[in-house]
Amino acid sequence: MNQHELSPQRAEGRIGNAPGLTRGRASVRLVAGVSALVATDIAGGLLSVYTGVNSWSSAWGNTALLAAPAPMVFGQILLAWLAVRPRRRWAAIPAGMLSATCAVSVASAFFDGALRNDVLSPALFAFQLFLLGLTALVGVLAAQRAREVLRTVERASRASRRRRPTRRSDGAPAA
Repeated sequence: MNQHELSPQRAEGRIGNAPGLTRGRASVRLVAGVSALVATDIAGGLLSVYTGVNSWSSAWGNTALLAAPAPMVFGQILLAWLAVRPRRRWAAIPAGMLSATCAVSVASAFFDGALRNDVLSPALFAFQLFLLGLTALVGVLAAQRAREVLRTVERASRASRRRRPTRRSDGAPAA
């Protein structure tokens, strides 16, 4: 088999030498969701500057009204990247962290005074709600990715236990 042909394991969705670990639908959805969220954050920052709600220096900072702060966006990108890495059994950890981060982000919008701020028009308030909804969706997608990874690892673990031959107490294989 030449190096450009897919092995049967890769053709079935199995990646690398991690038995049973796949890049499934949840990871594809998570990448799409985070991409949409980052694009929305960029658009929100630009919209806030264009409408005069925020200045360039605060459009992606702590006082941003239509976008997440830049460190949060970079953190979401990093956690999503770590969560969809196919050869990592521990991908459930960053996926879970991303889910929790999104939940905190949505919850904080209700308490930090940014939601339905007086300087926002009804259209900008609708944009805020869209951004919050998209953030919540990414949190759900990240939780689904964590669940997918954990189930895949559990399935692979069970399969490897079934394949192991049992040995008798004298060391000989069981019949």
